[in-house]
Amino acid sequence: MLSVEKAKQAVTENIHLLSIENISIDNAYGYVLYEDIYSPLALPPFNQSAMDGYAFIFDDFKNNLQIKIIAEVAAGDSFKGTLKSGQAIRIFTGAPVPKGADCIVMQEKVTSEKGQLLILDLEIKQNANIRSKGSQIEKTELALPKGTSLTAAAIGFIAGMGITDVNVVRKPKINIIVTGSELQKPGNILTGGQIYESNSYSIIAALKSIGISTEGAQSVPDNEAETNTIIANSIDSCDILLLSGGISVGDYDFVERALKKLEVQTIFYKVKQKPGKPLYFGKYKNTFIFALPGNPAAVLTCFYEYVYLAIRLMMGYTLPYSIGGAQIQMPLASDYVKKKGLSFFLKGKISGNTVIPLDGQESYILSSFASADCLIYLPEESENIKAGQPVEVHKLPGLQ
Repeated sequence: MLSVEKAKQAVTENIHLLSIENISIDNAYGYVLYEDIYSPLALPPFNQSAMDGYAFIFDDFKNNLQIKIIAEVAAGDSFKGTLKSGQAIRIFTGAPVPKGADCIVMQEKVTSEKGQLLILDLEIKQNANIRSKGSQIEKTELALPKGTSLTAAAIGFIAGMGITDVNVVRKPKINIIVTGSELQKPGNILTGGQIYESNSYSIIAALKSIGISTEGAQSVPDNEAETNTIIANSIDSCDILLLSGGISVGDYDFVERALKKLEVQTIFYKVKQKPGKPLYFGKYKNTFIFALPGNPAAVLTCFYEYVYLAIRLMMGYTLPYSIGGAQIQMPLASDYVKKKGLSFFLKGKISGNTVIPLDGQESYILSSFASADCLIYLPEESENIKAGQPVEVHKLPGLQ
């Protein structure tokens, strides 16, 4: 049985980068760049007005010369000549600064009478309110390095350079199988001994929160032959196969047997953690298999701590931490009793500058997880943590 740290190391060392595809920036949100992007132009491409106002020569103002308004320049237009001493041009945000001008005064700080400009801003400096050519980025300068996550801002930046498509690491295809004869789909009538199946809904929602779509989930009863068949039919058509339930050592747990029959390479089975001790990670050809426990809170915990790590590694993130790099230290709000021997992942809630361990930490309880915005990580060797003691906090995706 591995420690949490060794298990995560095993995931990191075994996961490989997925293939590369070229996509339009219209569809690039949530992907990771597979190339360095160098700017094909300077941004701004010319000296640019930062506001609506008047462009003029600063020395004219400094020397108290009369200044005459001779033209107007809107965004998308330009003044063809060169501004001369004693001249000003009405200008608008984003418009090119006329040649010769070296200052812009905002329209609220001037008056004009019979075409003459009177500047009221006595504190104005030379080059005020001018965005210099290349002040955001120079031509051929590195704009975004390989491994950059394509956020809304990154995509806007790329579009501003006139680039229409990028090379990215593709997103993984993920198949989901939920096991258990006792499970019934929500909306159906429960009969004796049945419960409603929730794990596939949690997993699919968690995947959606990180931009991964799936084709739904398959269900299989606790039957060895059917378990063998459904896994064999699913394992070749995905990058990650997620299984829920059937991975313990009970008489009706058939997942590990099915994986052995298919000659799946076991990378690790069982982790010294709570919840989610019977976690399985293996590989079959180019497919990685995570067999998650059946208890709902254990499923989500293992997803956030291990599956999410694998997805980020596959997609080329440069900081593929377990929960998106969002790991911080915070003081614990209250005492927590713990013995050495297992690492704990507690459902937590950030409150001000502390983090609260929620009630209902049992692995079958989702009600507390529904209120959680983080997981509190207590290492294997820790015990009896006191209020105010710093603990490692993993913020949950979509809630940051």
